[in-house]
Formats: sequence, C-alpha cells, structure tokens
Amino acid sequence: MDWRYNTIWFEQLAAGNYLNQDLKEKPKIDESFTRVEYAILWYLRHKESAFDNLPGSDKLSYLELNSANLKDLQGVGKFVNLKRLELRHCLKLETDLGLSELSASLQYLYIGQSKKFTFTDELLCLKGLRVLCLNACGPIENLSFLKHFPNLIDFRFVDTNILDGDLTPLIEHPTIRSVGFLNKRHYNLKDDKVDKELAAKGDNSYRHFAYKEQYSTSRYDY
Repeated sequence: MDWRYNTIWFEQLAAGNYLNQDLKEKPKIDESFTRVEYAILWYLRHKESAFDNLPGSDKLSYLELNSANLKDLQGVGKFVNLKRLELRHCLKLETDLGLSELSASLQYLYIGQSKKFTFTDELLCLKGLRVLCLNACGPIENLSFLKHFPNLIDFRFVDTNILDGDLTPLIEHPTIRSVGFLNKRHYNLKDDKVDKELAAKGDNSYRHFAYKEQYSTSRYDY
C-alpha cells in the first residue's frame, strides 16, 4: 500500500508514518510532521504565504488538505519530494500560483470543490503527472492543455464544465486510459463512448489491485 493507490488504506501503512491532524483542535502542527510520509490536515490557516504555518519536509510523499483557506499554492515547494497533493473543499482557492515548485516530483494532483479555481501555465509545468483530478472547479475553456502532460493516465473533471464541449482530446491523448466526467448537452462525446474508445487502447495490465474483505482499490503502474 502506497500513495499511488486510488483509495489508501492508511491503517496498512508502517507505524509512525502517517499523521492526521485537525488544526482547529490543535493549531500547532505535530512535531512528527517532518518525519512522516503521509499527512492529512484539516482547517489549515495561513498568515502571509499559503504554507507558512507548516515546516518544510523532504520526507512527505502524500499531503491532503481539507477545508484550508488557501488562495494559491505559493510555498508548496518546501515539500521537495511530494508525489501526491490533494486539496479538498478548499473553497477560497483561486489559482495554481506556486504549483510549478513541484514540477520535479508531483505525479498525482487532486483538486475538488474549489469553484473559484482556474489554472495557468503553473499547472502545465507538471510534466510528470499521471493522475489529474479537477472536480467541481472553475470552468475550463477547452482540453487542448492535456497535450502538456505526456505521461497522464487518468484525468477526471466531474462537475467541471469544458466550455467548448470538445472531448476528442481525451481519446486522442496517447497515454490516457481512464477518465471521469458528467455528461452535458454541449459535449460532443458521451462517457460511454469515451470509455469504449479508451478500452480499445489496451487492457488493465497497467493497473494493480489490492483487496481487503469485500473492498478493493487500485493503482496505476508507474
């Protein structure tokens, strides 16, 4: 079990390698933060720059922020080996400023429920991305930007509107194998059509599955 799995079973991680902290209840970050590879933080607040209340870390591989008051991502580069960044319900997030600081390491980016968020060339610097989720974010003009991600396997934009309605870049992209979106009247392709086209490109050999009782999770082979 590692950061590549879609759903991470944190109880299966090595003891002492995971921090889950509510910063409303305990505002000072736990001293273990700089030693763990996995951290989930709730209600992060900042003074001047987005991450000024967090110490830097060269250990952190996975960082999940829930309901943080970030407007941008300046300073995120202090997590020099970060592989996966998840931003959930960060309602004030407006821009990707600072995201390029992770261009050498980031492979998995999830942003969900940030309706004000729109991206710039900062996002396009992340050439190593394998998974990109922009769910319930601000509208995207078109999907031509996908060509900037030569290794992308999975792209999701559930409840995010593609304004020009052209979804053909999804099936024209050489490495994308999985997508997720809601059908809209102005889209030129439906989800079942896209799924069929992507399935024709290959089997599931690029995925690995893990099982726990009746549950399963998977990761991509990278």
